[in-house]
Amino acid sequence: MLIKQEIKNIKILFEKILTILSYLLAYKTSYFKFIGDTLVKKSSLVNTEIEYDLVFVIFGFAKNWILEAICREIATYFSGKYCFHYSETDLPPSKAYFIAHYSFLPPCLKQNPHMWWSKILVWYTHPRNDLGISNEELIYVLNKATKVICACSQFARLLVSQGLKSERVTYILGAADPNIFQSHQRQNGAVGFCTAFYYRKEPERIFNIIKMMPHRKFILLGKGWEKYEKFLEMQSLPNFSYIEAPYSDYPQYYALMDVFVSPAKLEGGPIPLVETMMCNVVPVASNTGFAPDLIVHGENGFIFDVDSSVEDICELIDQAFEIKADVRKGVQHLSWENFSLNVQKIMQS
Repeated sequence: MLIKQEIKNIKILFEKILTILSYLLAYKTSYFKFIGDTLVKKSSLVNTEIEYDLVFVIFGFAKNWILEAICREIATYFSGKYCFHYSETDLPPSKAYFIAHYSFLPPCLKQNPHMWWSKILVWYTHPRNDLGISNEELIYVLNKATKVICACSQFARLLVSQGLKSERVTYILGAADPNIFQSHQRQNGAVGFCTAFYYRKEPERIFNIIKMMPHRKFILLGKGWEKYEKFLEMQSLPNFSYIEAPYSDYPQYYALMDVFVSPAKLEGGPIPLVETMMCNVVPVASNTGFAPDLIVHGENGFIFDVDSSVEDICELIDQAFEIKADVRKGVQHLSWENFSLNVQKIMQS
């Protein structure tokens, strides 16, 4: 009886494996069929009148968010005809498309076959596992893009290790306006954070750093922090100030900081790291996003492991006050104009 039951269990397991394989095969077959159908349509699509030189694709939920802001910075220095499109349907014919987030690419390709015959640039921020797309499908689709532009070098390397062809990927570091974010003299100022409230931004770590360093003044520049369950307790700390301000006022608050802390365990940037460094604020940042592309540990700031203890981070914050380097010097070339020109060079190559 025991042997029969084992045989039955093996048979059930084998049937499950066959089912999974059939799903994978169906997926690949359907995808290849889609591509094949698209190829068949090529003759009718190549004569489609091109309306734009560049179309920025931003899904509606990302409107007025940083993804759209980046697209608008690119557009500011783009001399061709362009438009902004806020859904995956009815994309106008264009010489090129800039997909503002990599998760937008699969539905765009599925619903707009004519895109396959244009240049497709895809902006890749950071990896996520909550997008409802398998890594296999994502890499497959990204390999159909003209170029995947990562926000930092480490995620470009990650994508190649996952199967993205090396010739399909590059990276362009984030930017800021050097005319708006001016250098200032550090004079034992505050320790700053700049982020809206998300749990990915490590609010507990921020709270504990402030509590453990009563000898330092802290500024948190952001929004939505009333959602944090310990916000009232954090607000009551005598060395802490919370500021919600329009973006145009950010430079005046950066001027109050000597040290900027970026504590998140996962980042594509963050852009405030560039902004504060332009203001000659010393960075102390987790080893994610473009922090290791900008910071030379011990020279113009400090980098800590994403799983570092709060005690270790606090020690680096104190050490950052001893840095004498001109921090702005290392990032002053990272203007939005240069960012846009780099994107255009990729598009024209």
